Amino acid sequence: MLRVWRLIQGGYAIVKERETFASRLGFVLISAGCAIGLGNVWRFPYIVGQYGGAAFVLIYLLFLVIMGLPIMAMEFSVGRASRKSILASFQVLEPEGSKWHWYGWFGMAGNYLLMMFYTTIAGWLLLYFFKVAAGEFRGLDAAGVETAFGAMQGNVGIQLLFMGIVVVLGMLICSRGLKNGVEKVNKAMMLCLLALLVVLAVRALTLPGAMEGVKFLFDFSFDKLTWMSVLNAMGFTFFSLSLGCGIMVTYGAYLKDSTDIPNSSLWIAYLAIQTALLAGLMIMPAVFAMGQDPNAGPGLVFVTIPFIFSQIPFGWFFMILFNVCLLVAALTSSVSLLEVCIAYLQNEWHMKRISASILCYVGLALLGFVSALSFGVWSDVKIFDRIIFDFLDWFCSNIMMPLGGLSIALLAGWKAWNSTYVQVNLVKKYSASANAFIKFSLRFLAPLLVLVVVATGV
Repeated sequence: MLRVWRLIQGGYAIVKERETFASRLGFVLISAGCAIGLGNVWRFPYIVGQYGGAAFVLIYLLFLVIMGLPIMAMEFSVGRASRKSILASFQVLEPEGSKWHWYGWFGMAGNYLLMMFYTTIAGWLLLYFFKVAAGEFRGLDAAGVETAFGAMQGNVGIQLLFMGIVVVLGMLICSRGLKNGVEKVNKAMMLCLLALLVVLAVRALTLPGAMEGVKFLFDFSFDKLTWMSVLNAMGFTFFSLSLGCGIMVTYGAYLKDSTDIPNSSLWIAYLAIQTALLAGLMIMPAVFAMGQDPNAGPGLVFVTIPFIFSQIPFGWFFMILFNVCLLVAALTSSVSLLEVCIAYLQNEWHMKRISASILCYVGLALLGFVSALSFGVWSDVKIFDRIIFDFLDWFCSNIMMPLGGLSIALLAGWKAWNSTYVQVNLVKKYSASANAFIKFSLRFLAPLLVLVVVATGV
């Protein structure tokens, strides 16, 4: 191990040749697709509603710059330096006698926990697509839509069926390989997602009274800035960029040596921000135009929005587009999350991609059933007063992902700042003042903020 560490200090570790992304655009879009996912499209609008509107947006942007970007760049750097899966990356790069590779197990477990509730939501979205196409929400008031949503959650068989369909779709995409499956499909879905967001945002902004929703998102006032806004903005930084669970480490291993990691990280963060804001402009103007509650939580997507679209001309058409938009976001995230575990099986167990994909998705399906059943036969099962579905959301967002980011920050800031892979991928790309800030962020600022988020979450 010491010999390997010395090799890294003088240059990249000697590793086997592995697949790389076909293009930098493909890498940026696939990473953005993972970072964006349901976090920015589904979760961002209702979190903004719960935690102070523009105050939350401003604090979120601040933490994204001072904490999110340095950690993201380091995750890519660790992956490219090792050319291995998340677990093997730290085994290769860690100093002799240290235990940084434990983070790899932590990250892989986090991916499965995230996927357990991601697949449940994706199943709802797929089912809603068919319900809207069949006209089931036409003529229903808000209470009627809420009743229909509750009935869907209580129908275990339907939930498991559509969750299973989502799992099979993800398996088919991953089994086709990095370039022909994951990269190609994610690139197409991301472009589709951005186009749909623009169309739906334009439609929402043309509704009478829509400007109240825009004001809610962007009109900053100090009385909205609460301690909970700050804490949730910090936690959402990890969730919205998919940091701390090994996804970016895994994608970094597929990067060509010529790819500019800091510049690519900026583009990914920019797309994540733009998508979140477009999602806000897609949902909040419509909510205010119809006089609905912006603090409605997840029901904002599955109750409030269907009701709103049922009240406007050609609303069924835009509701179909809305569900396709969210379903695409869910699929891009799902494929990216499971790629971490597939890469591990390929790298450590030397499995063929199709075999690794099947094994990973079979395990996911079994675990996903647990999440789906938490609304039915297991609805009385509570963990810290939360049903299983809500616990998974809370635990991943407030505990696992921030702690994963903490591991990256501490490794990069303290143990490996002078190593070649940090110097080549990060330090030499910036000015002395920028490097001083990044080093300070990784060593002190990010760890402190992460510990505050975790302590508050607990």
